[in-house]
Amino acid sequence: SFSRALWAPGRRILFSMLPVNNRWEAIWTDLESPAADQGKGWGVIAGGGDARQAGAAMISHDGSRLVYVSGSDTGIGMAQSDGDVALVPFNNGQGGPSTPLSGASDPAWNEYYPVFSPDDALLAFNRAPKGASSVNNPQAEVFVVPTAGGAPLRLLANDPPQCSGKKSPGITNSWPRWAPETGRAGGKRYYFLTFSSTRAESGTPQLYTAPVVIDENGTISSYPALPLWNQPATEGNHTPAWDVFRLVLE
Repeated sequence: SFSRALWAPGRRILFSMLPVNNRWEAIWTDLESPAADQGKGWGVIAGGGDARQAGAAMISHDGSRLVYVSGSDTGIGMAQSDGDVALVPFNNGQGGPSTPLSGASDPAWNEYYPVFSPDDALLAFNRAPKGASSVNNPQAEVFVVPTAGGAPLRLLANDPPQCSGKKSPGITNSWPRWAPETGRAGGKRYYFLTFSSTRAESGTPQLYTAPVVIDENGTISSYPALPLWNQPATEGNHTPAWDVFRLVLE
């Protein structure tokens, strides 16, 4: 992942996962550094106080902190069965104290795939029963929680139309991603979220989008999802990305 706050000529930082000393860690890499040595061209973002492995780390848009999944084991840098969402400061690559996110670190659940909203006020994440892998889990559902912590909100978008005959859990609602901008009007903040689900008649993963709204009192509301109409119905579509792309014509 990337942050605009940490992307400028002379210093362009990439955040990713890497096995270091037989455990998965969140790392930073300076893509403009001529050095390949640890501590110069790249480094581990230490989560102080967390003895478990890290997975699926994402940087906040303001570049101040990372969200990641703390688990007893991490496959391919993102697969956990007992994950808890935690936050750690970037601190110029040095990391700092790891803080479990209240509302997304319940030991009774496997919580994973966290991602910051465009204003860093909210985090979307997946939740499934503890003990099952986070990869392609049919019991997965999408939740939202304030970045400061709080009660998690199960999105109405998890539920397909009743006429489909399908129900959630059971349809692999997974990989949430936010639209890159937050709309504001009448004291409310409007967000849009895209995720993958197997609710379609074909049973293949398809992408859906749904609004999330915070009112003037701070109450978070969610709404049903709509399918993206132009997807090939027989092809699997998942791991969505949503961004503003700048095209330069020469």
